[in-house]
Amino acid sequence: AVERLRARCGQPRRVAGVVADITDGDSITSMFATAEECHGPLNVLVANAGSGTPVPFLELTPQQWQDCIDLNLTGTFRCVQAAARSMVQREGANRSIVVVSSIRALGARPSLVPYGTTKAGLNQLVRLAAYELASTGVRVNALSPGITATPLAQDRNTLFEERAATVPMGRAGTPADMAGAALYLASPAASFVTGTNLVVDGGESLY
Repeated sequence: AVERLRARCGQPRRVAGVVADITDGDSITSMFATAEECHGPLNVLVANAGSGTPVPFLELTPQQWQDCIDLNLTGTFRCVQAAARSMVQREGANRSIVVVSSIRALGARPSLVPYGTTKAGLNQLVRLAAYELASTGVRVNALSPGITATPLAQDRNTLFEERAATVPMGRAGTPADMAGAALYLASPAASFVTGTNLVVDGGESLY
């Protein structure tokens, strides 16, 4: 998968692929070291690793809860902290951290207790980290997608098309929709934006 992505980018010499487990601190350290070795000082982090399997609340086990916390919340915290420690060492450049959250942090749906809880935690992590880092020039923002047409989402949701039709804009989001929003938050165009949560859901969270 990493090699396929490198080929699609069209400039393989400028793309470094690293397989990492963000629930493992040493793996995160190695990942950031490789990125800086290949590309120099870090300017942008998009923290997008995460998962959540629907389980009814009364059937949820402590291990399922902990696994989701370790990946979505603790793993993302470690990545954000590692990136921020690198970014604060210099001044002047655009330095941005984008944390991918979810509209599931804004409301309630059945069987998503660990997932929704971790995403709500990420929103608060973004606010607190943004506040502490503001004086350094490092910006931290969240991006909250709604239903998005990815293979994983479509495979796991047997009612995907039915749910997508209920979105006020009449369709599911696309990876390109999310990429455009992340690009904005990461770019100098958002140089005065920090600590916010950009909802990209076609109006799904409005009801």
